[in-house]
Amino acid sequence: MFFNRTKLFTAISTVGLTLSFITLDAHAVTKVYGSQHVFSISDLQGNFKGRTFGEDGTYGASGILNTPKAICGTGIPTTLACPPSGPQPFVDKGGVQLYPVNSVFGFDVVDFLGAQDKDLGDLIFEEGFVGNIMQDDTVIGVKVSNSETATYKVRPPMGTWCQGLGGTSIKCSTEHYSVMEHALSCHEVIPYYFADASTGQQGLLSFPDPSDGTFDCSNAALDDYLVIKGGGNDGQRLVSVLPGIQMDANDNTTVLRDIAVSQDYSVTLKDDGKPLYRWGSLIKRPNDIRFYARIPLHESWKQPGADYTVLGAALLVRHWITNNPNDQLRPEDLENEAATGRKPSYRVEANGDWTSLVDCYEGDGDYLPSEEGSTDPSPVPAGTVLRNVSFALDANDDPGAHREDDPYAFSSDLTGAFTNAYYTTVNRNPFEWSYVRRDATNEFDFIGSDEPLSFEEVYEQNLKVVSGPRWRLKANKFGQDVPGLEIPKIECSAPPYGNENIRYEVGEEVTTIINLLDWNTAVDGPSPLATTKGWVDVTANSAVTVAGEQTKVAPGLDPVKYTTNGLPMTDDFDLAVYIKGDRKPTALYSATLVVWTDEPETVPEN
Repeated sequence: MFFNRTKLFTAISTVGLTLSFITLDAHAVTKVYGSQHVFSISDLQGNFKGRTFGEDGTYGASGILNTPKAICGTGIPTTLACPPSGPQPFVDKGGVQLYPVNSVFGFDVVDFLGAQDKDLGDLIFEEGFVGNIMQDDTVIGVKVSNSETATYKVRPPMGTWCQGLGGTSIKCSTEHYSVMEHALSCHEVIPYYFADASTGQQGLLSFPDPSDGTFDCSNAALDDYLVIKGGGNDGQRLVSVLPGIQMDANDNTTVLRDIAVSQDYSVTLKDDGKPLYRWGSLIKRPNDIRFYARIPLHESWKQPGADYTVLGAALLVRHWITNNPNDQLRPEDLENEAATGRKPSYRVEANGDWTSLVDCYEGDGDYLPSEEGSTDPSPVPAGTVLRNVSFALDANDDPGAHREDDPYAFSSDLTGAFTNAYYTTVNRNPFEWSYVRRDATNEFDFIGSDEPLSFEEVYEQNLKVVSGPRWRLKANKFGQDVPGLEIPKIECSAPPYGNENIRYEVGEEVTTIINLLDWNTAVDGPSPLATTKGWVDVTANSAVTVAGEQTKVAPGLDPVKYTTNGLPMTDDFDLAVYIKGDRKPTALYSATLVVWTDEPETVPEN
């Protein structure tokens, strides 16, 4: 329901926020709206047309299941018994009855060939398990356990992971050239560690006794001549990473096409136009278990011509801390790279370079124990160059064909001149709210908080919000370019971390709070959620692609559009949650929406 200004703090407390949201001026807010959805097995998505297992208010009539083939063994009328030779329902250690899942979000994989989407019609039910969490006779959430991540071998360097003996693997892919180069070579296009950060002179490696040999890192540049494999542009050099120009986006289901390969690495394209650099021998295809929540919005937003400014919007998701930092929250099917959490603190030097403010460590790669012990982490002392502006590449430059030539500036680190240290220092937390002093001009020492700070804290400390957390369920690991490393309690302590120094414990109940107005307006234009029209009308949201319209709906219901990711797009708030963690169960309880608008007081309250 909506609340007027005098009921603002009551509204926030009602939905679980006992503090003020971001830095909004409470006196400017005229309406606050809050609504909650409790997850259950009914919300499980079965296919790419937005169908869920149970009635969801989108397609189904009362009491009619949408996709009865998605779960077996429940005993609900019209659903299926589990095949005798396949997975069976069971009660887990927490006393929750779990049922096998059948969905199109899993894969059949073949080494050296690729991965193929599964079909609901296979009726195999091998994508994982789900079950309602009960309190007395009331559903309060859903328990989820994924099937094991599917993997397939490929010829290096076309993979995204490097596989070692004993089944160990290290992530060997990144969106940033600098991170890949640091893993593969001592040569540095954006110099900071091996190369001289001022002159760009590449490093000279030697033993303590140089007479035993030296190596000039200028001879170690990567082969950047990427040749397209397959498709209409087979054999051409890759010069554009905009999907549809030379290659289409590749979701890791194939290496037969839509991939460009050099002697040292390969590149595929992501849906958002970013390159994925890769150099491994293994590809992982995590099995998604997806849930859909439709959260009602105020009817006044849906009236012809209605378009109110959204002053603030928070989504609160109660769940267990997961073991996978890629468990996504996709409000209105938006994937938002502007929501970053707390990034490394830095000083802007006179020449425009960014240098680190604290002594810290690089956390790139997995620290896997071996006979020689764990890998030693690289130090990132205060003063390390995080951004070296003199060496930024121009995205319009056309480099030569020789190793010593710079690569095409496909990625933001090359055009922005960010070093590997910026992306891999553990002076960060992707699941924190990030603040900085309002008067900061050349020194940006970011302050993190697991929850948004109160008005009082913000103004007493003279702070402004920089970013909310990533649009992910809170996990125990950093993710991104620090993929397998847990977030420590003692920041900037040397990895790897023992159990006593891990900040977030898997399986602990937590409420993740994200800022729905985080958005990179300079790059992506205005946020689709900046006004109420973008919440109710998918045609006003250019950030997602409509794949079709589901016309098989219950009588009296309008046809519903759905996106290329299979999310229904109604005139209410549509939320998808992707659970990708391997096998170890997690819990998803509820999602609560709180929105502040400039809607006038004349609009009737519910």
